[in-house]
Amino acid sequence: MTDHPHRTVAAHTATVTHRYTMHYPSHEPREHDPHYAAFAAFRRHHAKGARCYVGERAGHAQCTGGLELHHATLEFAVANAADASALHKDYPEIAADATADDVARWLESSPGEFRWLCSYHHRGAGGAHVASHADWQAQLYVPGLIT
Repeated sequence: MTDHPHRTVAAHTATVTHRYTMHYPSHEPREHDPHYAAFAAFRRHHAKGARCYVGERAGHAQCTGGLELHHATLEFAVANAADASALHKDYPEIAADATADDVARWLESSPGEFRWLCSYHHRGAGGAHVASHADWQAQLYVPGLIT
């Protein structure tokens, strides 16, 4: 084994591509969700003064577009297939034997489940729906990490 002297890696840019297949369970259209009213009420009552979750940490210089409300844990489209016992490990307020309806109710009415994101940090290159979780999380603390 050869000893290598410590060398600093120079700043660099890398193109990253993620490609995989999602297996969405069947679900009703969003507007037919009986718990959507709670989500809409939260959005209505908290929109004034809302700021992008990422921008509040790494600065708002990259924030673009309007603010959108994001589910921090589960998206509506997969909520009805969530394993309640798995959720219970991280969210003890959800019973291990909760029904899909119980999970949906929690998802749409739990204030800690919502994050305000600008459209860039929600659906853009630096978005929660686009960047890998590790990269999205890192950009909270490293301004300009994702472009």
